[in-house]
This record gives sequence, C-alpha cells and structure tokens, in this order.
Amino acid sequence: MKKQIIILIHITLIVTSLLAQKQATLYTPDDNGKTYTSLAEALQEPEKVYRLKLTKLANRDSLPEELFLLTELRELTVKGCRLCVLNQNIDKLTKLESLNLDKNKLLRLPESIGNLKNLKYLCISRNIIETLPNSISNLSRLTYIDAWDNPLYILPESIKSLQKTLQILDLRQIPLTKSEYKAMQELLPDTEILFTDICECENRRDHN
Repeated sequence: MKKQIIILIHITLIVTSLLAQKQATLYTPDDNGKTYTSLAEALQEPEKVYRLKLTKLANRDSLPEELFLLTELRELTVKGCRLCVLNQNIDKLTKLESLNLDKNKLLRLPESIGNLKNLKYLCISRNIIETLPNSISNLSRLTYIDAWDNPLYILPESIKSLQKTLQILDLRQIPLTKSEYKAMQELLPDTEILFTDICECENRRDHN
C-alpha cells in the first residue's frame, strides 16, 4: 500500500511539473499567439507586445516614432500603408524576426536594417525598391526574402555573405533577363531564386 502511495505521489509530481512547463511555454513570445492591430492598444503594455499588424496609417509616409517603444516585437507587419520611407531607427527593434512591408511605396531600405541581427523573414513585395542596402550582408539569420513585383534587377555584391543561410529569394513578377538571373545565381548559388522567366526579345520594362 505504501509503495502504491509513493508511486501515486511520484506520478502526481511529474504531471504537475509537466503542466507547469506547458503553462510557462504558453506565455513565451513565440507561443502566446496574440497579434495587435492597433498601435494605441499595443502602447498600453509595450513590454508584452510581440506581434503587431498595421494596415492603416493615416496621413503618414513613415512609421510613427511611438512604434519604436515596442522593443519586444518579434513580428511587424505594415501592409498597404503607402509608406515612402522606412525609418532609420528601425534597428531599435532588435528582437525582430519577421518584417513584412508588403504593398507600400518604398524606394529603398535604410542601411540600419542590417542591425536587425535576429531577422529571419523579410517581405518587401509590391514596392518600388530598385536595390537592397549593402548591410543586408549582416543579416546572418535571414532565410527568406520576398521581393516580388519590385524593379529589383541587380543584387548588391555583399549579399553573397548570405549564400549559406538564405534559402529563398522570391523575385517573381520582376522582368529579369536571363543574364541578370545568372548574375544573381552566381552571388547566391545555394539559394532558391524564384523568378518569372521572360523572353529577352520582349522588354517588358519599356511598357511599364
């Protein structure tokens, strides 16, 4: 009987320990699951905000400075907000792992983006970006760049520093010539480069 009680206590302790671990895991930044869609709401408890998604920024061409108080951010999406400039102090968001700037009016990215050492995913699709900053080479954890539908025909030489870590470069809907594509392959031989194949005799750039 004593032996059975001891075994039962032991099992109870194990189960309690597992439940405690599960609860602790539930509230880690990667698992809490809450995505804020209001900057005003996020600023009420900035230290608890890990995901922010904004689709409206009235009468602004850059990010509001208050956003950079959210220093715990892991994921930031600013989509369809007509941003023309990405703030130089974007590097204040040092814990950022995912940055989605889809469907804005960005012409370039600041060199300071190279200070986001934890960045794994970068989406700049549907902008007007012609070149990537040389500091892109500092993003040693970057695995995915989504850059489709930009006038991005040439990559900076420095990007070859990412050839062992960058898994996918999405350049679809960009009228690359075969020679431009080949030049990119030489810089990133181990990266899967997605692109829209075109006939070189059909210069789509003349029709844009």
